[in-house]
Amino acid sequence: MNYISKALLLISTLTLLACNNSDSSNTVGAVENDVASSQKLGPAACDNMSDEAFVTRNELAAGSRPASAALLLRFVHLTDDHIIDDDGQLLNGASALDPLYTSFESAQRFQEEYSDEVLNDLISALNNCHSQYPAEFAIVTGDSADLTTVAETRRFIDNLDGRVDQMSAFEEACTLALGADAPAEQIDLFCTRFSGRGTADTQTIDPDIDDPAYQFLPTRTVLQAQNTQQAAISGRAADGSVDPARQTVTRSAGLPEVLRCDDGAEGCINQAIAMPWFVAFGNHDGYIRGTVAADVPLNEVSQLTGRRYMLGQRDFIQEFFKSSSQPLGHGFGLVDAARLEDEDDRNDGYYAFDAGEQRFRMIVLNTIIDGRDPRVPTAMLRNPFALSDGSLDRAQFDWLKTELAAAHARQQLVMVFSHHPDLTFAEYGMFADLLTLEVSAVELNAELASWPNMIAWVAGHTHVHRVRAFAVDDGVGSNGEISTPVSDCHGQHCGGFWQIETASLIDHPQQQRLIEVFDNGDGSGTIRGPVLSHSLENPQRLAAADDRCALYLTDPAAVQAAISEANLDALCTQGGQREGRPEDRNVELIFTMPQF
Repeated sequence: MNYISKALLLISTLTLLACNNSDSSNTVGAVENDVASSQKLGPAACDNMSDEAFVTRNELAAGSRPASAALLLRFVHLTDDHIIDDDGQLLNGASALDPLYTSFESAQRFQEEYSDEVLNDLISALNNCHSQYPAEFAIVTGDSADLTTVAETRRFIDNLDGRVDQMSAFEEACTLALGADAPAEQIDLFCTRFSGRGTADTQTIDPDIDDPAYQFLPTRTVLQAQNTQQAAISGRAADGSVDPARQTVTRSAGLPEVLRCDDGAEGCINQAIAMPWFVAFGNHDGYIRGTVAADVPLNEVSQLTGRRYMLGQRDFIQEFFKSSSQPLGHGFGLVDAARLEDEDDRNDGYYAFDAGEQRFRMIVLNTIIDGRDPRVPTAMLRNPFALSDGSLDRAQFDWLKTELAAAHARQQLVMVFSHHPDLTFAEYGMFADLLTLEVSAVELNAELASWPNMIAWVAGHTHVHRVRAFAVDDGVGSNGEISTPVSDCHGQHCGGFWQIETASLIDHPQQQRLIEVFDNGDGSGTIRGPVLSHSLENPQRLAAADDRCALYLTDPAAVQAAISEANLDALCTQGGQREGRPEDRNVELIFTMPQF
Protein backbone atom coordinates (compact mmCIF):
# COMPACT_ATOMS: atom_id res chain seq x y z
CA MET A 1 0.00 0.00 0.00
CA ASN A 2 1.45 3.42 -0.94
CA TYR A 3 1.86 6.27 1.55
CA ILE A 4 -1.08 8.32 0.34
CA SER A 5 -3.52 5.40 0.49
CA LYS A 6 -2.32 4.53 3.94
CA ALA A 7 -2.73 8.13 5.06
CA LEU A 8 -6.31 8.20 3.85
CA LEU A 9 -7.09 5.19 6.01
CA LEU A 10 -5.33 6.70 9.02
CA ILE A 11 -6.95 10.12 8.94
CA SER A 12 -10.32 8.88 10.20
CA THR A 13 -8.71 7.44 13.35
CA LEU A 14 -6.41 10.30 14.31
CA THR A 15 -8.91 12.28 16.37
CA LEU A 16 -9.73 9.33 18.62
CA LEU A 17 -6.05 8.49 19.03
CA ALA A 18 -5.20 12.08 19.88
CA CYS A 19 -7.90 12.14 22.52
CA ASN A 20 -6.36 9.09 24.18
CA ASN A 21 -2.67 9.92 23.94
CA SER A 22 -2.48 11.84 27.22
CA ASP A 23 -2.68 10.33 30.68
CA SER A 24 -6.35 10.71 31.59
CA SER A 25 -5.43 10.85 35.27
CA ASN A 26 -3.77 14.22 34.59
CA THR A 27 -6.69 15.81 32.76
CA VAL A 28 -8.74 16.55 35.89
CA GLY A 29 -7.56 17.29 39.39
CA ALA A 30 -3.86 17.80 38.69
CA VAL A 31 -4.34 21.53 38.03
CA GLU A 32 -4.89 23.77 41.02
CA ASN A 33 -8.12 25.75 40.67
CA ASP A 34 -6.53 28.60 42.59
CA VAL A 35 -3.79 30.61 40.87
CA ALA A 36 -1.24 32.74 42.73
CA SER A 37 -2.49 36.03 44.16
CA SER A 38 -1.27 39.44 42.97
CA GLN A 39 1.61 41.07 44.82
CA LYS A 40 1.42 44.70 43.74
CA LEU A 41 -1.54 46.38 45.41
CA GLY A 42 -1.82 49.62 43.46
CA PRO A 43 -3.11 50.21 39.92
CA ALA A 44 -0.69 49.11 37.22
CA ALA A 45 1.28 51.71 35.26
CA CYS A 46 3.05 49.67 32.58
CA ASP A 47 5.15 50.99 29.71
CA ASN A 48 2.92 49.41 27.06
CA MET A 49 -0.33 50.84 28.46
CA SER A 50 -2.12 53.50 26.47
CA ASP A 51 -1.34 56.96 27.81
CA GLU A 52 -4.93 58.12 27.36
CA ALA A 53 -6.77 59.45 30.40
CA PHE A 54 -8.99 56.95 32.20
CA VAL A 55 -12.75 57.38 31.92
CA THR A 56 -14.81 56.53 35.01
CA ARG A 57 -18.22 55.11 34.15
CA ASN A 58 -21.13 55.12 36.60
CA GLU A 59 -24.01 53.46 34.77
CA LEU A 60 -24.16 50.71 37.40
CA ALA A 61 -23.05 52.55 40.54
CA ALA A 62 -22.02 56.00 41.73
CA GLY A 63 -18.60 57.04 42.95
CA SER A 64 -15.02 56.44 41.84
CA ARG A 65 -12.00 54.41 42.86
CA PRO A 66 -10.25 55.98 45.85
CA ALA A 67 -6.49 55.80 46.34
CA SER A 68 -7.15 53.45 49.26
CA ALA A 69 -9.04 50.90 47.13
CA ALA A 70 -7.85 47.32 47.71
CA LEU A 71 -6.70 45.29 44.72
CA LEU A 72 -8.55 41.97 44.56
CA LEU A 73 -7.43 40.60 41.20
CA ARG A 74 -5.26 41.41 38.18
CA PHE A 75 -5.13 39.47 34.90
CA VAL A 76 -4.50 39.91 31.18
CA HIS A 77 -7.20 39.60 28.53
CA LEU A 78 -5.91 38.32 25.16
CA THR A 79 -8.26 37.73 22.28
CA ASP A 80 -8.41 37.31 18.49
CA ASP A 81 -4.67 36.90 18.01
CA HIS A 82 -5.24 35.07 14.69
CA ILE A 83 -1.92 33.37 14.11
CA ILE A 84 -2.12 33.09 10.32
CA ASP A 85 -0.59 30.63 7.89
CA ASP A 86 -0.60 33.23 5.13
CA ASP A 87 1.18 30.79 2.79
CA GLY A 88 -1.88 28.53 2.98
CA GLN A 89 -4.51 31.22 2.45
CA LEU A 90 -4.84 30.81 -1.33
CA LEU A 91 -5.78 27.12 -1.36
CA ASN A 92 -6.69 26.13 2.19
CA GLY A 93 -8.17 29.53 2.99
CA ALA A 94 -9.86 29.88 -0.41
CA SER A 95 -8.80 33.53 -0.39
CA ALA A 96 -9.33 33.72 -4.15
CA LEU A 97 -13.06 33.85 -3.36
CA ASP A 98 -12.75 36.98 -1.26
CA PRO A 99 -13.86 39.44 -3.97
CA LEU A 100 -17.00 37.34 -4.45
CA TYR A 101 -17.89 37.13 -0.76
CA THR A 102 -16.24 40.11 0.78
CA SER A 103 -17.01 39.40 4.43
CA PHE A 104 -13.96 37.13 3.97
CA GLU A 105 -11.80 40.16 3.21
CA SER A 106 -9.78 39.54 6.37
CA ALA A 107 -7.80 36.82 4.58
CA GLN A 108 -5.95 39.52 2.67
CA ARG A 109 -4.83 41.68 5.58
CA PHE A 110 -1.73 43.75 4.84
CA GLN A 111 -0.22 42.82 8.22
CA GLU A 112 -0.92 39.09 8.39
CA GLU A 113 2.72 38.12 7.70
CA TYR A 114 3.62 39.41 11.18
CA SER A 115 1.05 37.71 13.42
CA ASP A 116 3.69 35.61 15.25
CA GLU A 117 6.10 38.51 15.75
CA VAL A 118 3.34 40.82 17.03
CA LEU A 119 2.15 38.26 19.59
CA ASN A 120 5.66 37.59 20.84
CA ASP A 121 6.48 41.29 21.12
CA LEU A 122 3.32 41.79 23.16
CA ILE A 123 4.36 38.87 25.39
CA SER A 124 7.69 40.62 26.02
CA ALA A 125 5.84 43.79 27.02
CA LEU A 126 3.45 41.82 29.23
CA ASN A 127 6.39 40.18 30.98
CA ASN A 128 7.91 43.58 31.70
CA CYS A 129 4.59 44.72 33.11
CA HIS A 130 4.23 41.49 35.10
CA SER A 131 7.64 42.02 36.72
CA GLN A 132 6.34 45.25 38.27
CA TYR A 133 2.63 44.51 38.60
CA PRO A 134 2.17 40.73 38.79
CA ALA A 135 -0.89 39.30 37.07
CA GLU A 136 -2.40 36.05 38.26
CA PHE A 137 -3.08 34.71 34.78
CA ALA A 138 -3.83 35.53 31.16
CA ILE A 139 -6.96 34.34 29.42
CA VAL A 140 -7.40 34.04 25.65
CA THR A 141 -11.04 34.39 24.61
CA GLY A 142 -10.73 32.63 21.29
CA ASP A 143 -9.48 32.91 17.72
CA SER A 144 -5.96 31.85 18.60
CA ALA A 145 -5.55 30.69 15.01
CA ASP A 146 -7.14 31.70 11.71
CA LEU A 147 -7.55 28.82 9.22
CA THR A 148 -8.24 26.28 12.00
CA THR A 149 -5.19 24.17 11.16
CA VAL A 150 -2.93 22.14 13.42
CA ALA A 151 0.17 24.15 12.51
CA GLU A 152 -1.40 27.53 13.31
CA THR A 153 -2.50 26.31 16.73
CA ARG A 154 0.95 24.89 17.40
CA ARG A 155 2.52 28.25 16.47
CA PHE A 156 0.23 29.95 18.96
CA ILE A 157 1.15 27.50 21.72
CA ASP A 158 4.89 27.73 20.92
CA ASN A 159 4.60 31.52 21.06
CA LEU A 160 3.09 31.56 24.54
CA ASP A 161 5.41 28.78 25.74
CA GLY A 162 8.53 30.51 24.38
CA ARG A 163 9.48 27.29 22.62
CA VAL A 164 9.97 26.12 19.05
CA ASP A 165 8.90 22.87 17.40
CA GLN A 166 7.18 21.23 20.36
CA MET A 167 5.56 17.91 19.54
CA SER A 168 1.88 18.19 18.61
CA ALA A 169 -0.90 15.87 19.74
CA PHE A 170 -1.71 15.29 16.08
CA GLU A 171 1.83 14.25 15.12
CA GLU A 172 2.20 12.04 18.18
CA ALA A 173 -1.05 10.21 17.38
CA CYS A 174 -0.22 10.01 13.69
CA THR A 175 3.21 8.52 14.37
CA LEU A 176 1.71 6.00 16.77
CA ALA A 177 -0.83 4.97 14.13
CA LEU A 178 1.93 4.37 11.56
CA GLY A 179 3.59 1.86 13.85
CA ALA A 180 6.94 1.56 15.58
CA ASP A 181 8.72 0.41 12.43
CA ALA A 182 7.65 3.37 10.26
CA PRO A 183 10.66 5.01 8.55
CA ALA A 184 11.41 8.68 9.18
CA GLU A 185 10.45 9.63 5.62
CA GLN A 186 7.00 8.14 6.08
CA ILE A 187 6.48 9.90 9.41
CA ASP A 188 7.46 13.20 7.83
CA LEU A 189 5.17 12.70 4.83
CA PHE A 190 2.06 11.75 6.77
CA CYS A 191 2.59 13.47 10.12
CA THR A 192 5.35 16.04 10.68
CA ARG A 193 4.78 18.22 7.61
CA PHE A 194 1.24 19.02 8.77
CA SER A 195 2.40 20.25 12.19
CA GLY A 196 4.82 23.00 11.14
CA ARG A 197 7.58 21.37 13.14
CA GLY A 198 11.03 21.87 11.60
CA THR A 199 9.83 24.40 9.02
CA ALA A 200 10.28 28.17 9.28
CA ASP A 201 7.56 30.46 8.03
CA THR A 202 8.58 32.14 4.78
CA GLN A 203 8.60 35.94 4.52
CA THR A 204 6.28 37.61 2.02
CA ILE A 205 7.26 41.06 0.78
CA ASP A 206 5.32 43.90 2.39
CA PRO A 207 2.43 45.22 0.28
CA ASP A 208 2.69 48.73 -1.09
CA ILE A 209 -0.14 50.31 0.87
CA ASP A 210 0.00 53.46 -1.28
CA ASP A 211 -0.55 51.55 -4.51
CA PRO A 212 -4.24 51.77 -5.57
CA ALA A 213 -4.00 48.17 -6.78
CA TYR A 214 -3.62 47.11 -3.14
CA GLN A 215 -6.62 49.19 -2.07
CA PHE A 216 -9.15 47.62 -4.43
CA LEU A 217 -10.13 44.18 -3.14
CA PRO A 218 -10.15 42.15 -6.39
CA THR A 219 -6.68 43.32 -7.47
CA ARG A 220 -5.43 43.24 -3.90
CA THR A 221 -6.45 39.57 -3.64
CA VAL A 222 -4.47 38.71 -6.77
CA LEU A 223 -1.38 40.62 -5.64
CA GLN A 224 -1.40 39.24 -2.11
CA ALA A 225 -1.92 35.69 -3.34
CA GLN A 226 0.87 36.10 -5.89
CA ASN A 227 3.29 37.47 -3.30
CA THR A 228 2.60 34.84 -0.66
CA GLN A 229 2.81 31.97 -3.13
CA GLN A 230 6.08 33.25 -4.58
CA ALA A 231 7.52 33.42 -1.06
CA ALA A 232 6.18 29.96 -0.21
CA ILE A 233 7.55 28.36 -3.39
CA SER A 234 10.95 30.04 -3.24
CA GLY A 235 11.44 29.68 0.51
CA ARG A 236 11.96 33.41 0.90
CA ALA A 237 13.52 34.48 4.21
CA ALA A 238 13.20 37.80 6.02
CA ASP A 239 16.51 39.02 4.56
CA GLY A 240 15.18 38.44 1.03
CA SER A 241 17.26 35.32 0.34
CA VAL A 242 15.53 32.34 -1.25
CA ASP A 243 16.02 28.61 -0.91
CA PRO A 244 13.46 26.21 -2.42
CA ALA A 245 14.40 23.70 0.30
CA ARG A 246 12.58 26.02 2.72
CA GLN A 247 9.34 25.92 0.67
CA THR A 248 5.99 25.95 2.48
CA VAL A 249 3.76 24.97 -0.42
CA THR A 250 3.49 21.27 0.45
CA ARG A 251 4.15 21.54 4.18
CA SER A 252 2.84 23.80 6.93
CA ALA A 253 5.05 26.53 8.31
CA GLY A 254 6.04 26.82 11.95
CA LEU A 255 7.34 29.89 13.73
CA PRO A 256 9.29 32.42 11.62
CA GLU A 257 13.08 32.26 11.69
CA VAL A 258 13.45 35.15 14.15
CA LEU A 259 11.49 33.18 16.79
CA ARG A 260 12.99 29.75 16.15
CA CYS A 261 14.70 29.37 19.52
CA ASP A 262 13.77 28.50 23.08
CA ASP A 263 13.29 31.13 25.76
CA GLY A 264 16.54 31.60 27.67
CA ALA A 265 18.88 30.63 24.86
CA GLU A 266 21.61 33.15 24.09
CA GLY A 267 20.34 35.87 21.77
CA CYS A 268 16.80 34.43 21.71
CA ILE A 269 13.95 36.94 21.56
CA ASN A 270 11.27 34.25 21.82
CA GLN A 271 9.80 34.74 25.30
CA ALA A 272 7.36 32.58 27.23
CA ILE A 273 4.51 34.44 28.86
CA ALA A 274 5.42 34.71 32.54
CA MET A 275 2.05 33.71 33.99
CA PRO A 276 -0.40 30.79 33.75
CA TRP A 277 -2.69 31.11 30.74
CA PHE A 278 -6.14 29.81 29.90
CA VAL A 279 -7.88 29.52 26.56
CA ALA A 280 -11.45 29.52 25.25
CA PHE A 281 -12.94 28.50 21.91
CA GLY A 282 -13.43 31.06 19.14
CA ASN A 283 -15.10 30.50 15.80
CA HIS A 284 -11.67 30.38 14.11
CA ASP A 285 -10.74 27.58 16.52
CA GLY A 286 -13.79 25.53 15.64
CA TYR A 287 -14.76 26.30 12.02
CA ILE A 288 -12.69 26.25 8.86
CA ARG A 289 -11.52 29.83 8.42
CA GLY A 290 -13.85 30.79 11.24
CA THR A 291 -16.95 30.47 9.10
CA VAL A 292 -17.47 27.02 7.57
CA ALA A 293 -18.73 24.29 9.90
CA ALA A 294 -18.01 20.98 8.20
CA ASP A 295 -17.34 17.29 8.74
CA VAL A 296 -16.47 16.31 5.18
CA PRO A 297 -13.16 14.79 4.03
CA LEU A 298 -11.39 18.11 3.52
CA ASN A 299 -8.19 16.81 5.09
CA GLU A 300 -8.00 14.08 2.51
CA VAL A 301 -8.16 16.57 -0.34
CA SER A 302 -5.61 18.91 1.28
CA GLN A 303 -2.86 16.29 1.50
CA LEU A 304 -0.81 17.99 -1.20
CA THR A 305 -0.72 21.34 0.61
CA GLY A 306 0.48 19.86 3.91
CA ARG A 307 -2.29 21.52 5.92
CA ARG A 308 -4.63 19.74 8.32
CA TYR A 309 -7.87 21.24 9.54
CA MET A 310 -9.08 20.54 13.06
CA LEU A 311 -12.63 19.49 12.27
CA GLY A 312 -13.53 18.33 15.80
CA GLN A 313 -13.37 20.30 19.01
CA ARG A 314 -11.24 17.63 20.65
CA ASP A 315 -8.62 18.06 17.93
CA PHE A 316 -8.17 21.62 19.19
CA ILE A 317 -8.42 20.79 22.90
CA GLN A 318 -5.82 18.03 22.85
CA GLU A 319 -3.15 20.32 21.42
CA PHE A 320 -3.21 22.38 24.64
CA PHE A 321 -2.19 19.34 26.64
CA LYS A 322 1.04 19.35 24.60
CA SER A 323 2.45 22.50 26.14
CA SER A 324 5.40 23.23 28.41
CA SER A 325 3.58 25.89 30.46
CA GLN A 326 0.83 25.85 33.04
CA PRO A 327 -1.89 24.96 33.81
CA LEU A 328 -2.22 21.51 32.26
CA GLY A 329 -4.53 21.79 29.25
CA HIS A 330 -4.75 25.58 29.77
CA GLY A 331 -8.20 25.30 31.26
CA PHE A 332 -9.40 22.23 29.41
CA GLY A 333 -7.78 20.14 32.14
CA LEU A 334 -10.43 21.54 34.48
CA VAL A 335 -13.30 20.16 32.42
CA ASP A 336 -15.38 17.62 34.32
CA ALA A 337 -13.89 14.16 33.82
CA ALA A 338 -17.21 12.72 32.67
CA ARG A 339 -17.53 15.32 29.92
CA LEU A 340 -13.90 15.11 28.85
CA GLU A 341 -13.98 11.34 28.50
CA ASP A 342 -17.46 10.67 27.08
CA GLU A 343 -18.23 10.20 23.37
CA ASP A 344 -19.65 13.69 22.91
CA ASP A 345 -16.86 15.83 21.44
CA ARG A 346 -18.86 19.06 21.76
CA ASN A 347 -19.18 19.36 25.55
CA ASP A 348 -15.48 19.66 26.47
CA GLY A 349 -14.91 23.34 25.79
CA TYR A 350 -16.27 25.02 28.93
CA TYR A 351 -14.92 25.07 32.47
CA ALA A 352 -14.44 27.25 35.56
CA PHE A 353 -11.70 28.07 38.05
CA ASP A 354 -11.09 30.15 41.18
CA ALA A 355 -8.86 33.22 41.34
CA GLY A 356 -7.99 36.08 43.66
CA GLU A 357 -7.44 33.83 46.68
CA GLN A 358 -10.76 32.11 45.91
CA ARG A 359 -12.70 35.38 46.06
CA PHE A 360 -13.56 35.03 42.35
CA ARG A 361 -15.13 32.35 40.18
CA MET A 362 -14.06 32.64 36.55
CA ILE A 363 -16.50 30.88 34.20
CA VAL A 364 -15.34 30.14 30.65
CA LEU A 365 -18.00 29.38 28.03
CA ASN A 366 -17.86 27.77 24.59
CA THR A 367 -20.08 29.86 22.31
CA ILE A 368 -19.24 28.41 18.89
CA ILE A 369 -21.86 26.76 16.69
CA ASP A 370 -20.55 23.69 14.90
CA GLY A 371 -23.43 23.45 12.46
CA ARG A 372 -24.79 20.12 13.65
CA ASP A 373 -28.54 20.27 13.23
CA PRO A 374 -31.17 17.73 14.41
CA ARG A 375 -33.02 18.33 11.15
CA VAL A 376 -30.04 16.97 9.20
CA PRO A 377 -29.88 13.15 9.23
CA THR A 378 -26.10 12.78 9.53
CA ALA A 379 -23.31 14.63 11.31
CA MET A 380 -21.32 14.44 8.07
CA LEU A 381 -23.53 17.24 6.81
CA ARG A 382 -23.65 20.51 8.71
CA ASN A 383 -26.01 23.45 8.57
CA PRO A 384 -24.07 25.85 6.30
CA PHE A 385 -25.75 28.91 7.82
CA ALA A 386 -23.99 28.63 11.20
CA LEU A 387 -21.24 30.92 9.91
CA SER A 388 -19.30 32.79 12.57
CA ASP A 389 -22.11 33.63 14.99
CA GLY A 390 -22.31 32.49 18.59
CA SER A 391 -24.78 30.58 20.69
CA LEU A 392 -25.08 28.44 23.82
CA ASP A 393 -26.48 24.93 24.09
CA ARG A 394 -28.99 24.03 26.80
CA ALA A 395 -26.72 21.57 28.63
CA GLN A 396 -23.98 24.20 28.92
CA PHE A 397 -26.51 26.78 30.09
CA ASP A 398 -27.72 24.43 32.82
CA TRP A 399 -24.09 23.89 33.87
CA LEU A 400 -23.61 27.68 33.94
CA LYS A 401 -26.62 28.16 36.22
CA THR A 402 -25.21 25.56 38.59
CA GLU A 403 -21.84 27.34 38.61
CA LEU A 404 -23.49 30.70 39.29
CA ALA A 405 -25.49 29.32 42.20
CA ALA A 406 -22.44 27.62 43.69
CA ALA A 407 -20.35 30.79 43.41
CA HIS A 408 -23.07 32.78 45.15
CA ALA A 409 -23.21 30.23 47.94
CA ARG A 410 -19.43 30.51 48.34
CA GLN A 411 -19.71 34.33 48.37
CA GLN A 412 -17.51 34.70 45.28
CA LEU A 413 -17.55 37.46 42.69
CA VAL A 414 -18.15 36.07 39.18
CA MET A 415 -16.67 36.98 35.82
CA VAL A 416 -17.80 35.17 32.65
CA PHE A 417 -15.59 34.77 29.57
CA SER A 418 -16.53 33.78 26.03
CA HIS A 419 -15.48 34.52 22.49
CA HIS A 420 -18.80 35.98 21.36
CA PRO A 421 -20.45 38.91 23.12
CA ASP A 422 -24.23 38.93 23.22
CA LEU A 423 -24.88 41.03 20.12
CA THR A 424 -22.96 38.57 17.94
CA PHE A 425 -25.12 35.59 18.94
CA ALA A 426 -26.81 33.90 16.01
CA GLU A 427 -30.24 35.27 16.82
CA TYR A 428 -28.94 38.61 15.53
CA GLY A 429 -27.19 37.08 12.52
CA MET A 430 -28.29 37.14 8.92
CA PHE A 431 -29.50 33.51 8.90
CA ALA A 432 -31.08 33.27 12.36
CA ASP A 433 -34.31 31.78 11.01
CA LEU A 434 -32.42 28.89 9.40
CA LEU A 435 -30.72 27.71 12.61
CA THR A 436 -31.90 25.75 15.61
CA LEU A 437 -30.83 27.80 18.63
CA GLU A 438 -31.24 26.51 22.18
CA VAL A 439 -30.30 29.48 24.35
CA SER A 440 -30.63 33.09 23.25
CA ALA A 441 -28.49 36.05 24.24
CA VAL A 442 -31.60 37.51 25.87
CA GLU A 443 -32.00 34.48 28.13
CA LEU A 444 -28.30 34.42 28.94
CA ASN A 445 -28.23 38.11 29.87
CA ALA A 446 -31.29 37.69 32.08
CA GLU A 447 -29.69 34.81 33.95
CA LEU A 448 -26.38 36.63 34.46
CA ALA A 449 -28.11 39.82 35.63
CA SER A 450 -30.11 37.91 38.24
CA TRP A 451 -27.00 37.21 40.31
CA PRO A 452 -25.78 40.14 42.45
CA ASN A 453 -22.21 38.78 42.51
CA MET A 454 -21.93 38.69 38.70
CA ILE A 455 -19.77 41.71 37.78
CA ALA A 456 -18.51 41.31 34.18
CA TRP A 457 -18.83 39.38 30.93
CA VAL A 458 -15.52 39.60 29.00
CA ALA A 459 -15.42 38.75 25.28
CA GLY A 460 -13.78 39.39 21.91
CA HIS A 461 -14.84 38.48 18.36
CA THR A 462 -15.82 41.95 17.13
CA HIS A 463 -12.18 43.19 16.96
CA VAL A 464 -13.46 46.38 18.58
CA HIS A 465 -12.90 47.96 21.99
CA ARG A 466 -16.42 48.29 23.36
CA VAL A 467 -17.73 48.48 26.93
CA ARG A 468 -21.42 48.45 27.79
CA ALA A 469 -23.38 48.35 31.02
CA PHE A 470 -26.16 45.78 31.32
CA ALA A 471 -28.17 47.74 33.90
CA VAL A 472 -31.29 46.61 35.74
CA ASP A 473 -34.02 49.11 36.48
CA ASP A 474 -37.49 48.25 37.84
CA GLY A 475 -37.08 44.58 36.99
CA VAL A 476 -35.88 45.14 33.41
CA GLY A 477 -32.29 44.64 32.32
CA SER A 478 -30.90 46.41 29.26
CA ASN A 479 -27.67 47.44 27.55
CA GLY A 480 -29.43 49.67 25.04
CA GLU A 481 -29.74 46.91 22.44
CA ILE A 482 -31.16 44.01 24.44
CA SER A 483 -33.90 44.37 27.04
CA THR A 484 -35.32 41.56 29.16
CA PRO A 485 -37.13 41.05 32.46
CA VAL A 486 -34.77 40.14 35.30
CA SER A 487 -36.09 38.06 38.18
CA ASP A 488 -35.46 38.79 41.84
CA CYS A 489 -31.70 38.91 42.44
CA HIS A 490 -31.72 36.38 45.25
CA GLY A 491 -32.86 38.84 47.85
CA GLN A 492 -30.41 41.59 46.89
CA HIS A 493 -30.27 44.69 44.72
CA CYS A 494 -30.03 43.82 41.03
CA GLY A 495 -26.88 45.72 40.18
CA GLY A 496 -26.37 44.49 36.62
CA PHE A 497 -22.95 43.76 35.14
CA TRP A 498 -20.37 45.17 32.73
CA GLN A 499 -19.90 43.80 29.21
CA ILE A 500 -16.28 44.24 28.15
CA GLU A 501 -15.06 43.62 24.60
CA THR A 502 -11.38 43.92 23.70
CA ALA A 503 -10.03 44.59 20.22
CA SER A 504 -7.92 42.05 18.35
CA LEU A 505 -4.17 41.66 18.07
CA ILE A 506 -4.38 41.03 14.32
CA ASP A 507 -6.35 44.14 13.30
CA HIS A 508 -5.84 47.81 14.06
CA PRO A 509 -5.30 49.01 16.76
CA GLN A 510 -3.61 45.66 17.63
CA GLN A 511 -4.29 46.04 21.33
CA GLN A 512 -5.28 43.81 24.24
CA ARG A 513 -6.33 44.65 27.80
CA LEU A 514 -5.20 44.43 31.40
CA ILE A 515 -8.05 43.98 33.89
CA GLU A 516 -7.86 44.83 37.58
CA VAL A 517 -10.64 44.57 40.17
CA PHE A 518 -10.64 46.74 43.29
CA ASP A 519 -12.79 46.92 46.41
CA ASN A 520 -13.45 50.63 46.94
CA GLY A 521 -14.31 50.08 50.60
CA ASP A 522 -17.64 51.94 50.42
CA GLY A 523 -19.91 49.20 49.10
CA SER A 524 -18.72 49.64 45.52
CA GLY A 525 -15.98 48.14 43.41
CA THR A 526 -13.99 49.16 40.33
CA ILE A 527 -13.05 47.16 37.24
CA ARG A 528 -10.04 48.95 35.76
CA GLY A 529 -9.31 48.06 32.12
CA PRO A 530 -6.38 49.80 30.41
CA VAL A 531 -5.53 48.74 26.86
CA LEU A 532 -2.08 47.34 26.02
CA SER A 533 -0.02 47.65 22.83
CA HIS A 534 2.96 45.99 21.18
CA SER A 535 5.94 48.01 19.91
CA LEU A 536 6.51 46.83 16.31
CA GLU A 537 6.02 49.85 14.08
CA ASN A 538 5.82 48.12 10.69
CA PRO A 539 2.87 45.82 11.55
CA GLN A 540 1.14 48.76 13.22
CA ARG A 541 1.58 50.81 10.03
CA LEU A 542 0.21 48.02 7.86
CA ALA A 543 -2.70 47.32 10.21
CA ALA A 544 -3.70 50.99 10.28
CA ALA A 545 -3.75 51.06 6.47
CA ASP A 546 -5.75 47.86 6.38
CA ASP A 547 -8.45 49.11 8.74
CA ARG A 548 -11.45 49.81 6.57
CA CYS A 549 -14.95 48.55 5.96
CA ALA A 550 -14.85 44.77 5.44
CA LEU A 551 -18.48 43.94 4.83
CA TYR A 552 -20.37 44.60 1.61
CA LEU A 553 -23.48 42.44 1.52
CA THR A 554 -26.21 42.80 -1.07
CA ASP A 555 -29.07 42.00 1.31
CA PRO A 556 -30.16 45.27 3.02
CA ALA A 557 -31.67 43.37 5.94
CA ALA A 558 -28.41 41.49 6.46
CA VAL A 559 -26.47 44.73 6.37
CA GLN A 560 -28.74 46.21 9.02
CA ALA A 561 -28.32 43.11 11.19
CA ALA A 562 -24.57 43.29 10.81
CA ILE A 563 -24.57 46.95 11.80
CA SER A 564 -26.51 46.09 14.93
CA GLU A 565 -24.45 43.09 15.96
CA ALA A 566 -20.91 44.29 15.29
CA ASN A 567 -21.04 48.09 15.21
CA LEU A 568 -20.06 48.03 11.55
CA ASP A 569 -21.66 51.42 11.00
CA ALA A 570 -18.57 52.72 12.78
CA LEU A 571 -16.20 50.35 11.05
CA CYS A 572 -17.40 51.30 7.58
CA THR A 573 -15.81 54.73 7.63
CA GLN A 574 -12.47 55.14 5.95
CA GLY A 575 -9.84 55.09 8.67
CA GLY A 576 -11.97 52.81 10.84
CA GLN A 577 -13.09 52.99 14.44
CA ARG A 578 -12.02 49.62 15.82
CA GLU A 579 -10.24 51.38 18.67
CA GLY A 580 -13.69 52.36 20.00
CA ARG A 581 -14.52 55.51 21.90
CA PRO A 582 -12.42 56.88 24.78
CA GLU A 583 -14.99 55.40 27.19
CA ASP A 584 -14.33 51.94 25.66
CA ARG A 585 -10.55 51.95 26.10
CA ASN A 586 -8.91 53.04 29.35
CA VAL A 587 -11.87 52.60 31.68
CA GLU A 588 -12.74 52.46 35.36
CA LEU A 589 -16.10 50.71 35.69
CA ILE A 590 -17.91 51.15 39.00
CA PHE A 591 -20.17 48.35 40.28
CA THR A 592 -22.06 47.54 43.46
CA MET A 593 -20.35 45.02 45.72
CA PRO A 594 -22.76 42.24 46.73
CA GLN A 595 -23.77 41.96 50.38
CA PHE A 596 -23.40 38.32 51.34
